[in-house]
This record gives sequence, C-alpha cells and structure tokens, in this order.
Amino acid sequence: MRPEGIQQPARRPQAPNLMMVILLVVTVGVALGANLWAHDLTVREVHAEGNRIVASSEIRTLAAIPKNQKLFDVDLNQARKRIQANQFIRAVSVNRDVPDRISITVDERVPVAAIPGDKMLYIDADGMILPPARSEFIFDLPVLTGAIPLAECVPGKRITSDVLREALQTVVTAQRISDDFYRLISEVHIDSEQSIELFTSEAGVPVLFGRGDVAGKMVKLEAFWREFVSQRGAGELQYIDLRFDDQVVV
Repeated sequence: MRPEGIQQPARRPQAPNLMMVILLVVTVGVALGANLWAHDLTVREVHAEGNRIVASSEIRTLAAIPKNQKLFDVDLNQARKRIQANQFIRAVSVNRDVPDRISITVDERVPVAAIPGDKMLYIDADGMILPPARSEFIFDLPVLTGAIPLAECVPGKRITSDVLREALQTVVTAQRISDDFYRLISEVHIDSEQSIELFTSEAGVPVLFGRGDVAGKMVKLEAFWREFVSQRGAGELQYIDLRFDDQVVV
C-alpha cells in the first residue's frame, strides 16, 4: 500500500532520444550516399587558365590526367609537379572542380628580353634564363648582346654575372617607368671592356651607359627623350652619353 499524498515519479518523455537516433541514421545515410556518389565521379574536362605563353594543350599534356579517370583518384600533387617541369611555369595549382573537372591555374615567367645565339633564349625580370618558346605569343623584346658568358645562358638557371644583371636591370627599369619607354630600348650591348651601351628602336641611336646608377641614368634618359627628342626627332642624334653626373651629353 502506498501512503496517501506520495506521488509516483513521472516518466521522462522518450521523443528526444528517438529524434537523436533518427538524426544519426540520416547523417550516416547521407555520408554513405555522398561517398558512393563521389566514388562514381569521373574527369570529363581538364581546364587550364592564367597561361599566355604555354599553350593550354601543352599544359594538359604535361598534367597527364586522362579523361574518364575517377575524379578523386587523380593525384593532384604529381600533376602539379609534371606541369611545373616546364621552365616557363613559375607556379601552378591543380584542383578538383566537382562534379567532373580538373582546374589548372598557372603563373608564368614572362620574358623581358631576348638573348640571340644558336637558339633564341629569353630572360625574365628575376634573371631566369628561359628556353626557346614554341608559342603563338609573339615576343617583341629588347635583345641582350655582346660579351655574355655562355655559362650564364642555360635554361632554368638564374644569371649571376654582375654586368649581365646590370644589363638586365636597364630593361626592367625601363619597363617600370613606362611601356612606351620600354619599347624605346631595342638592344643592350655589353662590350669587351664590360661596359654597357644601349641602342634605341627609333633611329638606332647609341646610348653610352657605362656602369652603375642604373635607375638614375634611365630616369635621365627618359626625361631627355620625352622633353627634347620627342619634340625635335632623333634623326640628327649621333649618340647620347649618360656617363656624366647630373647631365646628358649629346
């Protein structure tokens, strides 16, 4: 007999526990379904972007990712390494683009000057020697000529020669000043005494550059050309000498 006034404890509702079980079952089911769906995805397209020099077809060939391969079986890191073997590629990222695409984004090394020889080599602003280009992209670039050490002209190698680095810096500085000024420089020549001479694309005017203070000399040349030569023409100029402090001798 239960004494009067003492109530039996109320039972807790079972609904929350049931909802947790249902939610767990649904979550596991969705995860399994997603894994099965992802397992069946295949590569239908390999897309390259960011490239101007290296053809998209060449990038896809280097990536060596066959169509209809399982999307999540593709080794993205190995594909990236194969693409970066091209010396015009500075950096590359390879990503899955669900449901059926591999996306490749490249950052190319862009030549700023050419080095003529048995084969036309190129050089970028970082001083990296680049191989002959098989590209629809046409290079209209200044050339580096003269006493250039052959040991420096190895594709994939960065130049170390002081005079060659200084000759390259004249081109890079001109490009930073303006595209028009960069196009004015036709040739940068290193003579047998390791002195630098420029030649303009307009009228082929020799510019005696010497060594040192590359930025200062290029600024002086640009200002002189803009203020005087652009107004009067370059036809009567025999030479421009930048080797003196604070003046341009013509």
